Amino acid sequence: MPLILLTACDTPGPGFSGAPAVKVVEAGTSFTLRRRGNFVEAIRTSSHMLPKFEDVARNAGVATQAQTGCRADWVLGDPTMMTIGLECDGHRAPPLPRRKHTLFCEYFDAGQGALDLECIRA
Repeated sequence: MPLILLTACDTPGPGFSGAPAVKVVEAGTSFTLRRRGNFVEAIRTSSHMLPKFEDVARNAGVATQAQTGCRADWVLGDPTMMTIGLECDGHRAPPLPRRKHTLFCEYFDAGQGALDLECIRA
């Protein structure tokens, strides 16, 4: 019988390579956080079946605030990897990066154990 192992990847994204990694847990969700100036990259390393972005982003924001002492002004990304803009020491958070194409997707039960995905462009 083959054995399949699923592991979470926490390789830093562009701009965060070399930044110190901090492992944190917030509300049962594990993250690796990396900070560069007023940006934090949060990578979810715990496995959850189809987590909602809003829930994961909230936990990432709370974990980031606790770790940095700064206010998480915005969170951009998906349930696996997020970028967070920080408001620190009286300085405003960096502007929300522009994205050429952003899709917001939700999973729906399609019946008989199947899932369907519905996305809208924003």
